[in-house]
Amino acid sequence: MKRRTTWILIILVILILAGWGAGRAFKALKPAVGILEIDGVITESVVYLDAIRDFERDDTVKAVVVRLDSPGGKVGPSQEIHAALASLRRKKPVVASLGALGASGAYYIACAADTVYALPGTMTGSIGVIMEFFDASEGLRRVGLQAKSVTSGALKDAGSPFRPMTDAERAYFKDLVDDVHAQFVEAVSKGRRLKPERVKALADGRIFTGRQAMGLGLVDRLGGLDDAVREAGSRASIEGEPRIVKAGDQKGAWDMVKRFLKTTGPALPGAVRLFEEGRTRGSVSLEYSIP
Repeated sequence: MKRRTTWILIILVILILAGWGAGRAFKALKPAVGILEIDGVITESVVYLDAIRDFERDDTVKAVVVRLDSPGGKVGPSQEIHAALASLRRKKPVVASLGALGASGAYYIACAADTVYALPGTMTGSIGVIMEFFDASEGLRRVGLQAKSVTSGALKDAGSPFRPMTDAERAYFKDLVDDVHAQFVEAVSKGRRLKPERVKALADGRIFTGRQAMGLGLVDRLGGLDDAVREAGSRASIEGEPRIVKAGDQKGAWDMVKRFLKTTGPALPGAVRLFEEGRTRGSVSLEYSIP
């Protein structure tokens, strides 16, 4: 009797979900603006690249807004995200929206967009590159310790914290920083359609408010996320208020069923387990830094 009741409840849930799913399916056909949120220090790119790829493949997503609230981060991930958005931009409108902070590597990413929005008080810019080292040799000497290393080349242990940096090593690292900095200037110049000389004059690491940045041509408009969404919808020729899809919201039917079943709690004992078993059997500093 108990098992029969469980199956009756499961059938009822399926019927409910069928109607609910039909409504969601109809809504999902409406043109949408995708929102990709990049928060905090940028240390990796894979999760963002996956989201960009999903938006690119989803024909109902007609434009994408990149919401950045980040002090920047590592060079490699920032460049990968920038490149993916630049590629997406050739197929769909891309609009960047800077929150409280959109500086350094985050600003690098924003330069891939068609339009960049910032709030008047947004902290942005910080066009520069940093490599940081520390020297612990004096502290080790005081406690009677001395580090030794055997290397295959003179620069293999360059930047070691166990000894002072040599002039040759400093020049070596300065060349690396200058090359990456030149890449940053090039990306800003191309994305913002500014002359390289103009960007170089601003690329000394200083930050700007959103209002200052607009006056300098580093952002296009002052406004928040809603303004960016409206422009993205307009660029994509979406009539009326666009449907919003956030990265990660594009779930399959099973994800919706499982989430619904779990929210019913004890009302459907064993339902999630039965479905799962059957399915299983079938299947902050502002950074643009070099590590």
